[in-house]
Amino acid sequence: MKKSLTALLCAAALAACGQQQPADNAASGTTTAASLPAAAAGMVNIDTNRGPAQVPLKPERVAVYDWGVLDTLGELGVEVGASTEETSIEYLRDTVAKAKHVGTLFEPNYEALNEYRPQLIITGARTAKAFDQLSQIAPTIEMTVDNTDAVASAKQRITALGTVFGKEAEAKALEEKLDKAFADAKAAAQGKGKALVIQVSGGKLSAYGANSRLGGWLHKDIGVEPVDTAIKEGSHGQPVSFEYIKEKNPDWLFVLDRTSAIGEKGEAAKDVLNNPLVAETTAWKKGQVVYIQPAAYLSAGGARQLINSAKQAQEAFEKAK
Repeated sequence: MKKSLTALLCAAALAACGQQQPADNAASGTTTAASLPAAAAGMVNIDTNRGPAQVPLKPERVAVYDWGVLDTLGELGVEVGASTEETSIEYLRDTVAKAKHVGTLFEPNYEALNEYRPQLIITGARTAKAFDQLSQIAPTIEMTVDNTDAVASAKQRITALGTVFGKEAEAKALEEKLDKAFADAKAAAQGKGKALVIQVSGGKLSAYGANSRLGGWLHKDIGVEPVDTAIKEGSHGQPVSFEYIKEKNPDWLFVLDRTSAIGEKGEAAKDVLNNPLVAETTAWKKGQVVYIQPAAYLSAGGARQLINSAKQAQEAFEKAK
């Protein structure tokens, strides 16, 4: 009994080390990892989406509930032992297949997770509601990327993860690769006109602005001017119509086919947009319609996702007349 009580107290202390400052502290910039007391032996201070945290250094048993983080860890050469039951992102399928399945992005399987005995749990926005409960099992950090400054935020996450897993050199190289991809895309986009980012889901349309997960990297990091600066931000964009697209008349349409991305049956985005009103836009007439890779929605902020998105945009702009 005494041993069991001691084990429980130790586990609670370890979990407490992974607790983070509230997200509003992180946003205000008043508290960072540098301001924390020196980390204890075997621990390290890092910045997360919820503020600074102390977590285990080089943990061997890691559970990941965010595909963007899974993406970045793969690029850093970090093996993940536990993750979600499945993923529709092609380049992450092998990683997920080899890992122990501990639930979904929205619903962790606590029994399976406890059996795995993780030393560190990494979450994203989709698992936010489970954060407190996950923190009772092991040190837990949220590493969601800030869409209002996607590249800079992604680099912060890369740096932090590199520090945790002893992959500092790999992190630096990955950040340089990310910077180059966006610099090349930005150069290709110069003078190519304005863009509108839209999502097609279940036959319905929504537009995304410069601070969104779909539009932020294009407008802010590549520098493509939005055709509409008054779009209301939301998790699924601002509902719009075919008339709206015609009225705004973008030079470029960047389109996410959400129906296809999440594996639902329904009319493809290309068919939905094959509309007389959309056909009157400059983007449609010039063939300047870019269908965004599903990973931009499903693993937003992942290093590989961002690099691939930048390269896709670069290639499209370079082909433009």
